[in-house]
Amino acid sequence: MRFVLSAVLLVGACGLGSAADVVILKDGFIIQGTVRKESEPVFDKASGTTVRIVKANGLDMIDEGPKVTIFSTHAKQLGEISPDIKIRPDYKAYTTQFPGRKSDQPISSIAAIVKTGEFNAKWVRTINVKETTGGANVVDHQITYMDPYYIYIVSATHRWRGTYRTTEWDPKTVRKLLSTHPELAEPDGKCDPLKRVAIGKFMLDAGWLQSAKDEMDRLRKDFTGEMNKEAKAAHEKLLKEIDQAVAELVVREAELALAAGRYKYTAEVLAVFPEKNAEPKQVARAAKVGADLKTGQERYTAARRLLGALIETVSGARGAVPFVAAGGGGAMAAWAPPKEVSAESLALVDAARYVFAELHPDSALRIETFVTLAAQAERERAANKEPTKTPNELLATAISGWVTGRNGANPNTEIALKIWAARDLILAHQRGDTVAGRNELLKQFKKNMVLEPQQLAQIISLLPPVDPEDLANRSGKAVELGKGGPTGVYRRKSAPVSGYPTGIDYLVKLPPEYHHGRAYPIIIALTAPGIDAEQVLAPLMTEADKNGYIVIAPEWVSHFEKTGWQWRGEDHVLVTATLRDAVRHFTVDNDRVFMLGVGDGGNMAMDIGTSHPDLFAGVIPIAPIPKWQGQFIESWRNAQKLPFYVVTGEMAGQSVTAMRNIFEPWTRHGFPAVMSVYKGRAVEWYSAEAPVMFDWMSRKKRINGAATLALGTYRQPWVMLRESDSRFYWLQADKANPGQSGGAVVAATIQGDIRGNNLLDLKTFRVQRLSVWLGADMIDWAKPVRVQLNGRTPEGWNKPKAIEPDVEVLLEDYFQRGDRRMLFLNKIELTGTP
Repeated sequence: MRFVLSAVLLVGACGLGSAADVVILKDGFIIQGTVRKESEPVFDKASGTTVRIVKANGLDMIDEGPKVTIFSTHAKQLGEISPDIKIRPDYKAYTTQFPGRKSDQPISSIAAIVKTGEFNAKWVRTINVKETTGGANVVDHQITYMDPYYIYIVSATHRWRGTYRTTEWDPKTVRKLLSTHPELAEPDGKCDPLKRVAIGKFMLDAGWLQSAKDEMDRLRKDFTGEMNKEAKAAHEKLLKEIDQAVAELVVREAELALAAGRYKYTAEVLAVFPEKNAEPKQVARAAKVGADLKTGQERYTAARRLLGALIETVSGARGAVPFVAAGGGGAMAAWAPPKEVSAESLALVDAARYVFAELHPDSALRIETFVTLAAQAERERAANKEPTKTPNELLATAISGWVTGRNGANPNTEIALKIWAARDLILAHQRGDTVAGRNELLKQFKKNMVLEPQQLAQIISLLPPVDPEDLANRSGKAVELGKGGPTGVYRRKSAPVSGYPTGIDYLVKLPPEYHHGRAYPIIIALTAPGIDAEQVLAPLMTEADKNGYIVIAPEWVSHFEKTGWQWRGEDHVLVTATLRDAVRHFTVDNDRVFMLGVGDGGNMAMDIGTSHPDLFAGVIPIAPIPKWQGQFIESWRNAQKLPFYVVTGEMAGQSVTAMRNIFEPWTRHGFPAVMSVYKGRAVEWYSAEAPVMFDWMSRKKRINGAATLALGTYRQPWVMLRESDSRFYWLQADKANPGQSGGAVVAATIQGDIRGNNLLDLKTFRVQRLSVWLGADMIDWAKPVRVQLNGRTPEGWNKPKAIEPDVEVLLEDYFQRGDRRMLFLNKIELTGTP
C-alpha cells in the first residue's frame, strides 16, 4: 500500500498526550496535534542502516489523531496562545492489545464498504470491502484505541488501518463498546458507580451531552446503595461538569443564533440558560448576548414604531405595508389617501412604506438618525413645542439613511426623493431584459444625474434582491430529502443561459427567520454521481441553519452521470448561473459565497473556484481528484487569494496524490489553504467535519482590491487555459490565446499592481486585449492615471489621462455579475502584446 505522505501517515495508535502542539492560523483557525515535517528514508552508508530525514520541499503537517492536516507555515500566527482560546484537553483513552497480522494482503483503495458486522467483546468485527479495482475483501477490524476525540482501527487480515472521529459513530454503539472493555465491564452484573461515571465522562467529553445525562440517570436507577467516598466525589464532579456543559451548549447556541440573525430563537435559547450552574465566563457571555439582543430589538422596535406612526400621520391612514421588497406577501393594498395630502408627502410615504417592510434588526442602524430625530419630535410635541423637524423632513431622513447608509441620512425632502428615484432606476435597470431597455434607463440617469457614480455604488451595496422571492407564497416546488429530512427545501429553475435554454434546476434552502432585509452568506453544494445528495445536503443544512447560511445545490449530476466532470469552461454556468439567479431572488452577501463539493463535485468546485476566484470567499472540496496535466499544473496559481479547505481520505483513490502536487506550491508560496487527510478512509462525507467547516468559513470573507499574494518580491500571475477563464477580480483578458508547446499547455497570463501616483503596472502573456476595472478605492480619481504594460507605455498612453467614474460601466457590470459588493466605476481597455 502506498502512503503518499511518507511516515507521518503511518503513525500508530496512540493518544496525543500532553505534548500536543497548537497551530493557530492568521484567521484564528485552530489545529491541534503533533507538528511534523514530512520526511523520507535515506540509506546511511556509514552505519549501513536506513534513516529518515526531512524531505526537501516537504509538507508541514500536524497529526491530529484521526487525520493529518497540512498547512503553510507562512499562514501561522506568531506569539503566545491567548488564554481565551479553547484547546482540546487530554482525554482518557481505552485500548486493546492487537495480536498482530495474520496476513499482509494490501487494500489499494476503497470504493465502498458493502457490509459491516457487529463488534464483539474484544472490539473486533468483520467488514466487506469493495475496492476501486473491482476486487472484494472480507476484512477483520479491531479497535485498538478509543478516546472521546477519535477511534483507531487496525486489521489482522490486511495491511490497513483507519481512523474516525468518535462523533461520527452512534453514541449507543460507543456506549456498548465501553461497557465491554475490561476497565469498564461489570462482569457480575452489579452496577459499579465509578465505571458508570467513567462512561458518562467519556460521553460528555465526546460532546454527547444527552447521553452523559442518560448515563447518570441509569446510575441513579441501577445503584440504590450508598456510594463510597471516591465514587461519590467522582459522581458529583461529573454532575457539575454536565451542568457547565449544558450552560456552554446554551450560550454557544445563543451566540450562533444571534450572529445568524435569528432573534426569536436567540431569546428562546437565553430563556433556558442555567445561570446558577454556569461558570462566571459563561454567565458573562450569556449576558453579552442578551444585551446585544435587547439593543438590536429595541432599536428595531423603536424604528418600526416611529416610522409606522409617521407614515400614518402623513398619509392620514396606515394602509397596507408593501411586502414585495421584504418578501412577506403580496403587493401593497390599495388605499385612498386624503385629498389634502401633497404629492411630495405621498411620494415620501410610498418610499417609507418600503423602508418599513425591508427593516430588520440587523439593518435598523441605517435609520438611526431618523429614530433620534423622530423621538426628539415626539418629546417636543408632548411638551407642546413645535417639533424641530417636520414630518416630511423626518421621512426624508429615514429614506435617505436607508438607501445610502446612516452617514447619508439627510432631512432634505428633495434630495431624499432623488435618492429614492435613483434606487428605483437601478432596480429597474437590473430587471431590464434587453440592452435597448437598459440603455433607455441609462439615458434617464444621465439626463437627471443628481448622484455621482460613487454614491450610486453605495446605494447598490444596500439594495434588496432585484426580484425578491415572495416568502409567503414560495415559487418552485417543495422537496423532501428523505424521511425526517430538512423541510423548507425548494427546487427552482434559473433563467436561461448558454447551453441551457430552459434554465438550470437547483435546490435552495433558506435559514430560519430569513428576511430580505438582511444579507446572508451562501454555500453552493455540489454532490457527485453515485453519492446520495441527501447524505451531503441533510447534515450540511443542519449546520447551515444553525449558522445562518443559504444553501443552494445545482442539479448538475444528471448531465454528467456517465462521464463525470469534464473540466470544460462552458459547464461553469451550472454554478455561476444558479448563483446569479439566487442573488436576484434572495439577499446574498457576495463577500461570503462558499462552494463545497464531494467527489466529482469536489473536482467541479476546484475547477470553478480557480477559474473564477473573485466570486468566492472559500472553496471546500471533499475527496477531489483534480486534473494536474493541462489544468492545475498552471491554474494552482489562481488560488493565491482564494482560501481552500480540502478534506480527503487516504484510500480515496488518487485524491491524496493529486492534491499533493497542488499543495506543494500552495504551501511553499503561503497560499491560504489547508488539507485534512483521514487515515484509511475512502471517498465519503466526513460527517464530523461539518462543524469544522463552518468554523473555518466563519473566519472568511472574500478578498477584494488590487493586491495579490506575495512572498518576498515575487507575485504569481493569473493564468488562463480556456477562453471562459478570463476575469480575475479587477483584471480581464478580453482575448487570450493559451497554446501548446510539445504537448504541454502554455497558459496565457495577466498580472497587475497599482503603484504610487496612480500607476497601473500591468503584465500580460499571450493576451491581445485587456480590460482593467477600477473600483472606488483603487485609484485617486482626482488625479490622472498612468499605465505601463509589459514595461512599456501602451499606445495612446504617452501622457497620463484623467479617468472619471462612469454610471454606464457601473450599472452594466452590476447587471452582468449581480455583485453588490465588488463594484467598479470605470474600466480601461488596452491592446496587449502576444
